[in-house]
Amino acid sequence: MDVYVSGSITHIPKQEWGIYEKIGEVIEDFGLSAYIPHIHTPQTINQHIDTIVNSTNDLDGFHKDVFSDNVSRVEASKLIIAEVSNPPTGSGIELGIALRTGKPIICLANKNAVVTPLVIGASQLGLMQIIRYESEKDALYQLKNTLETKFVHLTEETIK
Repeated sequence: MDVYVSGSITHIPKQEWGIYEKIGEVIEDFGLSAYIPHIHTPQTINQHIDTIVNSTNDLDGFHKDVFSDNVSRVEASKLIIAEVSNPPTGSGIELGIALRTGKPIICLANKNAVVTPLVIGASQLGLMQIIRYESEKDALYQLKNTLETKFVHLTEETIK
């Protein structure tokens, strides 16, 4: 796994999760592998995604497994791509880990979304890049272009 795809799962309708899979397709087409948490984490920890997302029991033992798995995946990634139009706490933690470990970060946000000041500030400091998009198609196009112009070195590292 080369790229970790971060975004809201718990706080957006399941029908909207498809954007993460499409981001994963762009990553795969670019020549890297993608870790998409709502697909891969349930397989890793042997829990159904609906159980993970809908649990209100703070004592469910699998939450620590979700945390440990996702943190280790972020730390092992070459790049983090986060959809931040609906920023959840989990993505904030993932972005914080990525910043702390010096991972490059690309954030995607709808042009009308109110993005958290911390993400905007990190972008202004050059710690991450924000791509503002008008439509899903535009987001994927801009992501593909950004990968091809600024991150081609990651595919060269994969080949070695």
